[in-house]
Amino acid sequence: MLTMSLISLNTLPIGDSTLTLDLQPRHLYEITGPNGSGKSYLARLLCGKVFNKNNITRNLSLTEISYTDFTADGSVFQYSSSYYQERYQSGARVESIKVIDFLKLQQADPGRVDYAQLILPPRLLERELIELSSGETRKVLIAKTLLKPAQVYILDNPFTGLDAQSARELSDFLRHFHARSGCCLVVLTVKPHFEAAADVTNITLKPYLSRSGSASGLSMPAFAVPTAPFERVFDIQDAQIQAGGKTLLRNVNWCIRKGEKWLLQGPNGSGKTTLTSLMYADNPNAYAQDLVVFDKKRGSGESIWQIKARIGFVSPEIQNYWPQSARVIDVVRSGLSGTQVLVRPVKAAEQEHIEALLLALGLAPFAQLNLGQLSAGEKKLVMIARALALNPPVLILDEPFQGLDAEKTTMVQQLFTHLAGPERTLLQIAHEESEILDCIEKRAEIVHGYLSIHP
Repeated sequence: MLTMSLISLNTLPIGDSTLTLDLQPRHLYEITGPNGSGKSYLARLLCGKVFNKNNITRNLSLTEISYTDFTADGSVFQYSSSYYQERYQSGARVESIKVIDFLKLQQADPGRVDYAQLILPPRLLERELIELSSGETRKVLIAKTLLKPAQVYILDNPFTGLDAQSARELSDFLRHFHARSGCCLVVLTVKPHFEAAADVTNITLKPYLSRSGSASGLSMPAFAVPTAPFERVFDIQDAQIQAGGKTLLRNVNWCIRKGEKWLLQGPNGSGKTTLTSLMYADNPNAYAQDLVVFDKKRGSGESIWQIKARIGFVSPEIQNYWPQSARVIDVVRSGLSGTQVLVRPVKAAEQEHIEALLLALGLAPFAQLNLGQLSAGEKKLVMIARALALNPPVLILDEPFQGLDAEKTTMVQQLFTHLAGPERTLLQIAHEESEILDCIEKRAEIVHGYLSIHP
């Protein structure tokens, strides 16, 4: 007996090829492809966020499809500068509900409520949304998607930003969820996460040849940000670091000196991003700590903009705070001021440097495109270019390869290796051992609220 497909794609133009696919009930589809291959476009098309009447047939209503793209869920997060700053405040913040209360608002299927607790530990259910790390946020949005009663569930890059253990647990859980619920599950990823099995259909999308760009070696221009000599980039002693009114890190003692290359590790939610926010002058709790940044105690007169001018910063979520209508070239230029908009003319040497960055990262063909026209991985490359716009003496790279395919990861690793000279200080946060830069010399790890230093 033939089973009617839930969604049919008929010679759908995607990239430089076409895709024909029938989504069947009780099937698990893993769709992989490099950055810019059309995975997110396909996900939005399947769930009705992109209109196409010629190449798609749905034999179910859109309300029977549950979808999350993990980029900008306006019902959960206010991607604004105030939200970004206030999440580090222990006092008055923007209104934010607890995770458990948020999930109760999702019209959950009573038979699936228990799935939230399988994905999210009890401690996380009682926290406020504004307090979550990027990895914890992703887990909440996965729970939100799966709690909705639906026939088709679509997850676009659900593994991005998860530590290795969390990624394995999510893979096992999704297999269990699929088998128990009898749903059609579509998972779109940069690389495979499911072993070949009878219940898994693997599909690989081809890259857009027209969007591949042309990466080349970077020749750094001579200009650099004028800075006073410094020896201690970051020095914190006996710190108690709080987030959301709760103690996150205890007895933190850490000194990063000029030219050192550090790796910071720890599971999702351990406090890595909170700790780096003290370095990058985003966290107002820095003033309550015995903290020195660039040889000066915080609060002694140096502004946050003077600090940011010396630091190139990449984070898993920073691209979400830019208007999707902003041009790529303008986003990169904004790195010259550390703000979202550059209000002064660009100097000739600066423009030469920015053009070299765009070429090195394969972004030159996209310079005049809007940020919203790019894939998630391409947006990450834009933010990397922005972080390097001032040729800063310090780089803070919080999961810089998150969402990048293997080719682009290798390309960016080579770029950072090229930039990691003896005078440049570098701090990397990474979950995957394969993503750790070759230049790393020292390691720090957060375990159960304590920072450990490893030679």
